[in-house]
Amino acid sequence: MAETQIESILAHEVIVPGKAGAVDSPTLGRFADAWDEKPIVILEFRLSDGIIALGEVGRGPTIAELRPWLEQLIGLRLRGLDLGVLPATFRTGYRWGLLTSHPPALYDSPSPVTYAFEMALYDWLGKRHGCRMVDLLGGAVRERVPVDAWCGRQTPDDLYRIVSQARARGFRGIKMKSKLGDPTIAQVRAIKEAGGSDFGVTIDPMWQWLSPHDALYMLKQLEAFPNLRIEDPFPWEQPEMWQRVRQATAVPLVLHARSMNVLKHGLQHGYADNFNCSGYVAEFMAMAHAVEVAGYCCWHGSSLELGVGQAAVLHAAAAARACTMPSDLQSAYIREHTLVTWDWPYEHGTLPIPPGPGLGVELDYDAVQHYRRAFAEFK
Repeated sequence: MAETQIESILAHEVIVPGKAGAVDSPTLGRFADAWDEKPIVILEFRLSDGIIALGEVGRGPTIAELRPWLEQLIGLRLRGLDLGVLPATFRTGYRWGLLTSHPPALYDSPSPVTYAFEMALYDWLGKRHGCRMVDLLGGAVRERVPVDAWCGRQTPDDLYRIVSQARARGFRGIKMKSKLGDPTIAQVRAIKEAGGSDFGVTIDPMWQWLSPHDALYMLKQLEAFPNLRIEDPFPWEQPEMWQRVRQATAVPLVLHARSMNVLKHGLQHGYADNFNCSGYVAEFMAMAHAVEVAGYCCWHGSSLELGVGQAAVLHAAAAARACTMPSDLQSAYIREHTLVTWDWPYEHGTLPIPPGPGLGVELDYDAVQHYRRAFAEFK
């Protein structure tokens, strides 16, 4: 392969709100911070071989904050999927595997640009060789990835409306946020009435059920509903909370493994029934393999990325054998736009892999311009 280097980077800083009524019911208020009001920076890496590779930075950092990192990448020579080409400032150490004595393979990076750069490498190599990102990950285990609907904190009446729409669109389950004190039993009852008893429910309190003492009465009531699970009821660092609940209730518990350390902790203490795995592409694939070997299943976590980031997640989920549970890849229904031209053809609660090379998606420049708040070119 002839040497390729980064000639310039175009950075688009955008804010794409959630659709009205799709996130949180006004009477309950926002579950957390206004995540859909935070900026996301989409990067176009223009390479010396003529290819334009896309990457997406996680929400929060602005172009001004990313400038020192992006300036370091101009002129960088690429070596396939090797993150080792990144400047030393992009690494503060190594992110170890499940065994701390195992040679390190994943970089622990302080830069928010690293994940976007990794996406761009897959997009570049796929476009260069005429193959999809999933093929670079070892090939597709499945051509369609199972997907559930998603919402924030919604009243029972709003949930009935949302689930009725989701069921009509072919979805078979929904993930919702929850806080202690919410009308959880009424919410789940509304979901089952709208979707049917087999309609799946994942409740994600994001650690906000506080303790087994606070949550156990509600968990016992939830046992009456089939096809229901709880994700992250308690902090992952406190396995005794999870273990106490597992002894007292049959409701399945799911741990969101945001890093290899969290997954390792969950597997060692045996307090989760299955896992939501996320992280960098290489990190997610390593976690999904570990979950498979340990005899569990997982789904790929989502932060309701825009189209570039969600395409990368979709490819990774399609390549992981253990990723059989529905992922909440719902940006096309939750956000006003994904800023790519692909139309996200959901069918029967699944999404296909984008058919084109690399990530398989291209920017919708009219939409990017509409939602853009800042722009910069680095060269």
